[in-house]
Amino acid sequence: MLEFALAEARLRGARLRAVQATAYPHPSHFAPAGPEESPALKQMLGEQYPDVAVVEETVHGHPVDVLRQAASGADLLVVGSHGRSMFAGMVLGSVSQELLHQSPCPLAVVRSAR
Repeated sequence: MLEFALAEARLRGARLRAVQATAYPHPSHFAPAGPEESPALKQMLGEQYPDVAVVEETVHGHPVDVLRQAASGADLLVVGSHGRSMFAGMVLGSVSQELLHQSPCPLAVVRSAR
């Protein structure tokens, strides 16, 4: 998913806003956390996508809400899907399925390699 998002940002001449949503309770009632370092992202950027500007953030809250808000005004929302929903054989997970209906911009769902 990350490589797809980086390639799309490069094609569009856009910056990539990498948002990780976490639903774990936070002392300040789901307030945004500070930016966190992502070694995998930094390595990929340095080697393959040095021309893509990236802003990373971790936000506490429900993934659908966080990603929908982050996508406001975006050219494209890219989300991953593990397909681990309650329903066997479903193509999309619950977050990607909800965003399919609620995303304020075009949506790309990228399945993880198994």
